[in-house]
Amino acid sequence: MSTDFNQHDANRQPQRDRGRHAVVGIIYEEGQFLVIRRSQFVSAPGLICFPGGGIELGEDFETAVKRELVEELDLRVEVRGHLWTSQTRWGTRLEWLHCERCEGSEPSPNLQEVEEYLWMRVALLEGRGDLLGSMPEFLASFRNGSFRDHFTTD
Repeated sequence: MSTDFNQHDANRQPQRDRGRHAVVGIIYEEGQFLVIRRSQFVSAPGLICFPGGGIELGEDFETAVKRELVEELDLRVEVRGHLWTSQTRWGTRLEWLHCERCEGSEPSPNLQEVEEYLWMRVALLEGRGDLLGSMPEFLASFRNGSFRDHFTTD
C-alpha cells in the first residue's frame, strides 16, 4: 500500500482511506503486547502498531485478521473475541480482535510489510512518540480495565 507523502499536511492520510474497514490483531502474553514496526514500503513507515490490515471483499473479521497475521508475521492464531470498534481520524473503521497464537507458531516478519516485531508492556508503549495514531486510545482503555474480560493483566 502506498501513500502520497507530498501533501502539505504530513498527518493527513490519503483520501482513498476514507470509508476503509480493517482489522487489528491483539496478542497479549505474559504482560506484553505483540507489536510491529511498519516497513519503509507501506504507509506510515517506521511507526509502531499492532498487526492487521484491510478486510477484503467477502471476508469476515476473523478470516481477515487470520490472513493479515499470516501475511505480516507468518503467524497462525485463533480469535478469542471482538474487543472494540473504533474509527481513525482519517476515516478507517477498525475492528480490534483478541487473538492467541497457535501452539508452535512464532512470528517471522514479512520484510515488505514489517521491519521488526516486538513484545512490549503497556507502560513502555504509552511513552513512545512513534506509535500509529490508533494505538493511544486503545492502550488507555486497556489500562483503564475496559478489556478485563479478555485479558489477565499484571
